[in-house]
Amino acid sequence: MKMPIQVNHEWNRPYIPTGGAEKVFLLLECKGIAGVQVNRAPINLSLVLDRSGSMSGDPLQFSKKACQFVITQMSAQDTLSLVAFDNEVTTVFPPQAVIHKDAMKQHVEQIQAGGSTNLSGGMLQGIQHVMQNKKDGVVQRVIVLSDGHANEGITDQAKLGAIAREFQSAGIGISTMGVGDGFDEELMETIADNGGGNFYYIQKPDDIPSIFNKELSGLLSVVAQNVQLKLKPSETAIITNIYGYKATDADGEITISLGDVFDQEEKSILLEMAFYPHSPGEHPVLEVEWQFVDVTQGANLCQIKSDVKLHFTNDINLINQPANMKVEKQVQITESAKAIEEAMLLFDTGNLDHAKGMLKQQADKMLQMAIQCNDLELREESEMLYNQLEQLTPTSASRKALHEQKYRQMKRKKK
Repeated sequence: MKMPIQVNHEWNRPYIPTGGAEKVFLLLECKGIAGVQVNRAPINLSLVLDRSGSMSGDPLQFSKKACQFVITQMSAQDTLSLVAFDNEVTTVFPPQAVIHKDAMKQHVEQIQAGGSTNLSGGMLQGIQHVMQNKKDGVVQRVIVLSDGHANEGITDQAKLGAIAREFQSAGIGISTMGVGDGFDEELMETIADNGGGNFYYIQKPDDIPSIFNKELSGLLSVVAQNVQLKLKPSETAIITNIYGYKATDADGEITISLGDVFDQEEKSILLEMAFYPHSPGEHPVLEVEWQFVDVTQGANLCQIKSDVKLHFTNDINLINQPANMKVEKQVQITESAKAIEEAMLLFDTGNLDHAKGMLKQQADKMLQMAIQCNDLELREESEMLYNQLEQLTPTSASRKALHEQKYRQMKRKKK
């Protein structure tokens, strides 16, 4: 049976000492395979649109344009609903097959800006619409767009994250889009992370349709749903850090949820591991199992299992072999995300000079590696960080731009 995803793993060091090691990196990857999908999976989508007072003017107009674009791109096999919220939550149109497109677009056009921001109410209404029509083999997604802070209904970040996680475990993904410099980026990322979706920072209202297009293009090419990675280290191995995705640990087995995988999309998890002493030779150190639903030919539950091995040696020449630069590059990008996260904490406490110094040091490291490896992506990431430094001021917009780069780097997504 041909699988809709390819999986791979690589160590940053091919050999480590028999005496053990404290920090070794393992890159685990999966990629949606082009050309596998015969017929795309149907989509069950709810758009949840902020219509609070701050959205009046261009933000709401471009949001409405984006919703109408989604209607145009979807087909009769798909189910779509639209929720608008301010302090109140309104279903603009309930879940329905995307057949009467002109009528649906007219409903969108009638949305008017209102009061405050009951984000939780809008999100929960959208989730319920998707739940009503949930079926196997169908891509289930909620997209939430807002430009403000949640100030009505449930506003606690941890509670909203828990709600998103609960429904993600039931197969419903949630993506979030924050517009301008008034929304809460930490909250929106938390919802997307726990909801197995994507987080977008939209700097200008006229970018809204293109971001919707990017998200919808992915949904129109899903090849695997509810992708989960299960990890079980050997008795002599310890996973010390997992970068990019949240993990749960139950009786020594670690589970990571990666949501849906699109055709040609690459997702990667960077593990930091430590090892106790081993005898010389190649030893299995980690059991890896990928679980997912193949939606390219119906809805089939699939598994890919493997034992990840590592070579232990006393040969100093082998130990000193050059590192795997592909993995080292991902380590450096992740280090950049960690540096940005620390710098944002300094930023929030008013220590702007210290934050700039930390970011400058990290940008220099990435540029140095980019030159050594002649790597275009690392060079671009360092240049973006230098640009952030030039524009860094104690404003919400500066923080959001930094936050967006941190989020993307931690997920190892290219710009």
